[in-house]
Amino acid sequence: MNSDSSNANVAQSELVESTLASRSAKVSDFSLFFSKFVAKGRQISSAVPSSPSMVDAVLQCVDFSRPATIVELGAGTGPITGQIIEHLRPHHRFVAVENDRDFCGILRRRFPEVTLLESDATRLADPLAKLGIHKVDYVLSGLPTPSLPPRSLLRLMHWLRDCLTPNGLFVQITVVPVLYLNFYRRLFDQVDYSSVWLNVPPGGVYQCSQPRKSFRRRR
Repeated sequence: MNSDSSNANVAQSELVESTLASRSAKVSDFSLFFSKFVAKGRQISSAVPSSPSMVDAVLQCVDFSRPATIVELGAGTGPITGQIIEHLRPHHRFVAVENDRDFCGILRRRFPEVTLLESDATRLADPLAKLGIHKVDYVLSGLPTPSLPPRSLLRLMHWLRDCLTPNGLFVQITVVPVLYLNFYRRLFDQVDYSSVWLNVPPGGVYQCSQPRKSFRRRR
């Protein structure tokens, strides 16, 4: 066997191993997400991780050509986190936030270079201030925001009003298309929505800006 043939076989073997490892990780992620969803219900935004189409829809909301501070809320197993990393440049600052210990363990193993806060996403002012972050350009949320307890939602909105830059954007994924449009319109002056059908289940992305100074949550 010549060296070219041997190298080709090695490369093919490595590709197969990489593909199998990737598939195994996806199966593991699905299993973990589903078990968390069964155990915690509406505290978890979805029973499965975000699809590549959902990830793309989120990233399209971010202008990576400009300096920006980006905070991801509810990073889960990292489908969005991993793609954000691919787009980061020296003029960006990125922080991932996750409160679940198991998800945090996965994130630390997969993305050791990422600044990860194991924290309640509605109590971020102090943890971010310790990192020297007081203003944020993009908040990318995988939280079940409409299901948050009233006090948690109020804390989140107060933080968004304080931290978002004048042109800052709150980007929220959802697996219930359009249903919560009025909910977000009560929280923000500007709200746009785009559907993502290639997701399980089908969902979409809300782009919200200018948090309201006061809001009334429907009971």
